Amino acid sequence: MEYTGVSKHTVSFGLALALASVANGLLVVAKEKIPAVLDGMQKLTGHHWVSHSVIVLGLFAGFGWLFAQANHGQGIKLSANRLIGTVMAGVATGSLIILGFYLIGD
Repeated sequence: MEYTGVSKHTVSFGLALALASVANGLLVVAKEKIPAVLDGMQKLTGHHWVSHSVIVLGLFAGFGWLFAQANHGQGIKLSANRLIGTVMAGVATGSLIILGFYLIGD
């Protein structure tokens, strides 16, 4: 793997984006299928979409910071192409979870 000049924060928050996208899809399905999840999120902030946003943004920020601390503070090492592929796969997976749920599972 060659060094491509991608900063540790770019890699860390790119990976966090991929993870948060999948978590977003799973959270949509959980809210739709489990009434207790929807009710709990409604009570948490007054509206389930506000809670949903807070959870997903919290995951993004938390994992971005955590991934940046890996390797004794040097962050996770990935090439730019590998990062792009990972982000695309995460966003596509999250989107397909939601799309599949509403087309097939609902």
